[in-house]
Amino acid sequence: FIIFIMPIVPSGTDAYTNNGALADTSQRNPNGSSELALLMREMQSYTHRAKAHLNTDTVPETYPQAFDKLHSATVTPGISKNDFFNTFADVYLKAVKDYSGSNAGNRTETYNAMVSACLSCHAEHCPGPVPVIKKMMWDPK
Repeated sequence: FIIFIMPIVPSGTDAYTNNGALADTSQRNPNGSSELALLMREMQSYTHRAKAHLNTDTVPETYPQAFDKLHSATVTPGISKNDFFNTFADVYLKAVKDYSGSNAGNRTETYNAMVSACLSCHAEHCPGPVPVIKKMMWDPK
């Protein structure tokens, strides 16, 4: 018998706030996490929730305004952003907006475009999450 405990974040509520990144002093990140790392965890959470609703007629969550901080969120020390990152960020943000405004007819397509945007960026900048991102793709078969 296994019990899974997941934090519940009400729809429209972001773990990343206007006041900056939430502290993450878990054993995995004893020195805390950068704003960008925390923002990307919220992006991952949003995508997991979106995937869970693909088999239903649930309207997608609204576009999380906190995602607009993708360009300005501070990075992990020793990591830098470049023009390619900013280009990928623009593609991702457009994909999320397209998904959040999608209808039943194009929801799967816009969802997979959103995940593909993550995959494209991480293939170039930070490949560690690539296996996890690949599992986020939706194949209704």
